[in-house]
Amino acid sequence: MVIMKIQDYDNKMLDLLNDPTYKILRKDPTSTIQKLTNNMAKRLADLKLIDRHTLHKLQTHTSTCPRIYGQPKAHKPNLPLRPVVPNITAPTYQLSKFIANILQTTFTSQHNIKDSFNFVEEITTITIPPEHVLVSFDVVSLFTNIPKELVIRNIIFRWTDIKKGTDINLDVFLEMVELCLNNSYFMFRDKYYQQTFGTVMRIADYVMEDLLDTVITKLNFTIPVLKKYVDDLFLVLPKPLVEHTLNIFNQFNQHLQFTMEIEKSGKLPFLDTLIIRKEDHTLRTVWYSKPISSGRLLNYNSFHPTNMKLNVASNFIKRVMQLTTDTPIEQQKHVIFQNLRRNDYPSALINRLMNRIKTELITGQQHHGHHPLPTSSPPLPAPTPTEPQDQPPPLSIPNIQILTPSIIAILRRDFPLIKIATRTTQNIKTLLKSVKDPVSPLDQHNVIYSIPCIDCDNVYIGMTTNQLKKRLSGHRSNVNKLIETQTNTLNLDVIQANTALVQHMIDTEHTFDLEGTKTVVRTLRPTALPVLEMCHIQNTPHTVNYRTDVDNLNTTYAGILHTVKTTLMCRKQSRHTTRNTITDTIGQT
Repeated sequence: MVIMKIQDYDNKMLDLLNDPTYKILRKDPTSTIQKLTNNMAKRLADLKLIDRHTLHKLQTHTSTCPRIYGQPKAHKPNLPLRPVVPNITAPTYQLSKFIANILQTTFTSQHNIKDSFNFVEEITTITIPPEHVLVSFDVVSLFTNIPKELVIRNIIFRWTDIKKGTDINLDVFLEMVELCLNNSYFMFRDKYYQQTFGTVMRIADYVMEDLLDTVITKLNFTIPVLKKYVDDLFLVLPKPLVEHTLNIFNQFNQHLQFTMEIEKSGKLPFLDTLIIRKEDHTLRTVWYSKPISSGRLLNYNSFHPTNMKLNVASNFIKRVMQLTTDTPIEQQKHVIFQNLRRNDYPSALINRLMNRIKTELITGQQHHGHHPLPTSSPPLPAPTPTEPQDQPPPLSIPNIQILTPSIIAILRRDFPLIKIATRTTQNIKTLLKSVKDPVSPLDQHNVIYSIPCIDCDNVYIGMTTNQLKKRLSGHRSNVNKLIETQTNTLNLDVIQANTALVQHMIDTEHTFDLEGTKTVVRTLRPTALPVLEMCHIQNTPHTVNYRTDVDNLNTTYAGILHTVKTTLMCRKQSRHTTRNTITDTIGQT
């Protein structure tokens, strides 16, 4: 974790955004891009290229401008920032995923490696030719430096393969790609920016593959070993031709430039391994962490579920053992103990985990998805042949000592097919201020909201899956209709049928403060909104909502909510009393 002053962070971000890669926009383009995306999706449906389900998935009506933030590169001088734009709220997000899925089904590479384990498996069978050295190349900011023209050219060049994964023709596919590439944008400190270069990971894979194919044909020698992981390359090159090879790579495109690291004393770090050349020119690897690494893992004494801590320790042990080849077990054990003891894991537990994992690796047995040692929660029973194959989505519940294990035991007994995960209620987000620009409450969706009455203590509790500003626009329209109806003495039936808010205004001639609307809670699950709304109506005093609004609320919820409400009131009273005592004490001194 890196902590810096907000002013320093902002200055670094503004320096980064001062690059020609970005240009400032005059206003938020979200609504315009959303309309273009929805029209493209409708066009695909009209051409019978997608079904109604895919159309519904590609269209969006609740998009918000993505918020950029910077991740400090702690291993580099002056802590430069790596720009990250979470596009999940962008209008083109689903369309980009749709394109990426098409490309993924048709993409093959002889150079790609899936992960560190795959890398170790492949290179430990290699013998390095004489007079060759180990080298790694790294692209400088790959995703923000790929020109649009290069992407288009690459798709056209590889269309014979790509079209096997879709019925969409080349012209329409290119329109989709250009729509996504031309509308990559974000917000920082209330200003809107457009990214003029760059692309997503799957398309970047195609560009990198094209780059490698082009460079290889320009070299007058054969590269014995070439492995690629996203934008990191591991190569074995003739020692006199290392600089020449780097120059050829950098000539491919002026925007795609590579940095190089060459082996030192026969050693070269790559991903989370250290590759070591042996005397017989074969390679061995050891698990590696950068010198700046703090060595922190999930601490054994932290407030997390036991099985989560055991999984963290098990995964670390397995990683060290599998990424370390041709090394005595005592050296592996030293590394494992050094790191886990630093995080307060008991020695006896480390030994038990090591012995079990060592046996698993020898016998080839894996415990996929299960914690390695028994915990207080009973294991899931094996499904019987009569049980359906479709698994329900995992259930996530907060981790509360004593209570959570009891709930898990009950749920697993009565609903054996449900997968249960626990989560902590305290994390870094709750302790530190977010560096991203906040989303305006009016732009949020999937929310429970409250509107206060100006003339009394009552409030109206509502929910919306749409953006809050659009829901308030509906309330405002109803209020205006009510005023017009009262003026013209027209029929009130249609308006009365709308909401309890309007009914309260009719019954009491009161007015609601729409400008004072507050977001009560926000959720990522739209299906949770009805229950949340009933809970908040039940637990909020002086609501104007109809009693029928909570008819479907289980009586168990009502009892729990009453207990929570009483507890919160007691805590509030206790804090108030403590605050007054402190104030009186300070006043007396």
